[in-house]
Amino acid sequence: MEIRVIKLPKMKMVSSGAITNMKDFDTFDKWWSSIDMTNYITPRDFMQFNKQKNCMEWLFAIPNEFVETKPYEIIDFPGGLYVVGTAKDSEEDCDMVKKEVYEWVSKSDFFELADSRNDTSERYELAHVITPKIFKEKCGYHLSDLFIPIITK
Repeated sequence: MEIRVIKLPKMKMVSSGAITNMKDFDTFDKWWSSIDMTNYITPRDFMQFNKQKNCMEWLFAIPNEFVETKPYEIIDFPGGLYVVGTAKDSEEDCDMVKKEVYEWVSKSDFFELADSRNDTSERYELAHVITPKIFKEKCGYHLSDLFIPIITK
């Protein structure tokens, strides 16, 4: 597997709040998918497990001039360095890729995992589906990029 290291910028994002069922998921998906994002960053949406709130949430990066987000809250996303690996969108494959990524970081002379003792920002693992719907229709699965927060040594 190829490992990539990227830097996400600090930015405003909209949080779905707690995703506890498919209705929450579908409602947020419909909301952010309706926004014209021509000539805007990609990826622009991420899933994360928010440890402080003990829930899954969906984040959507908004343009600077975008202000109407009701009923959703705007948050300050801290950005930072992430190590990225790609997995089939299944729990088994995601766990395998995360294990490989953690192993890569543990052997790195330059990076270490970010956590509360070495990172000033509370950052979580992120996931982003990188394949279009037609890919899942034809292949039976999606591919997801998994983003693990890191810092430099």
